[in-house]
Amino acid sequence: MNVDKLLIGEIMDIACKAGKIILENGGEIYRVEETMLYICRTFGMKESECYATPTSIVISIIDAQGEVHTRMMRILSRGTNLFKVEAVNQFSRSIMQNPVTIEEAKARLQEINSSPSYPLWLTTLAAGLGTSAFTVIFGGGLSHFLWGFLLGAVLRLLISALEHIQLGYFTANLLCAATAATGGWLLASFGLLPEWWIVTISAMMLLVPGLLFTNALRDTVAGDLVSGISRGLEALSIAAALGFGAAAALMILTMLGSR
Repeated sequence: MNVDKLLIGEIMDIACKAGKIILENGGEIYRVEETMLYICRTFGMKESECYATPTSIVISIIDAQGEVHTRMMRILSRGTNLFKVEAVNQFSRSIMQNPVTIEEAKARLQEINSSPSYPLWLTTLAAGLGTSAFTVIFGGGLSHFLWGFLLGAVLRLLISALEHIQLGYFTANLLCAATAATGGWLLASFGLLPEWWIVTISAMMLLVPGLLFTNALRDTVAGDLVSGISRGLEALSIAAALGFGAAAALMILTMLGSR
């Protein structure tokens, strides 16, 4: 496919936007780089390289005249939405079999990026049911199941509120862990639960950075050491925030309860 030199910038822009969507929604580094390369090859760019970390993307293309074109894009926010990751992944593979125009590719990526997330009521319901399920795993009874549902739902609403005011991930996880510990302790103090820790730990399971830690291991095994180490440190810092928040809340509550 002959590609006008003036379109190289647009091709790099499409590739970077596809990689950015994957990184912002919890995708692995190797998936970002493969997707960007697939897009470049689809539009005729045979000599292309890309490098991604959790916070930035760099792509470089050599045109037919031997000139090097490079672009970098920063990643300022990260979350989890595997629906968007899968959508971009399928998009990059499908256009290799059925090529599209530059405009169609831009429109498709914009559609994926702007697709609505799951509604708050659904994620709140899922958080409540998830917490209730964990209470059963930890040996809780019917009371733990019911109160776990309530605490999980409250915790999800708190997470949503903290996301809107854009607190740092360390502070947000610290506050959520403190809320989970406080909720379980108060329920036990009022005689509504026999053991506070079952509901507290079940609620905190919603906050455990399982996907982040898994991606850190996957990146490390794949040889992406910078990404693996940085994601591993981020996962450890979240775990530290959870432990510190819960411990601080319980310490304060115990001191107040002993007076």
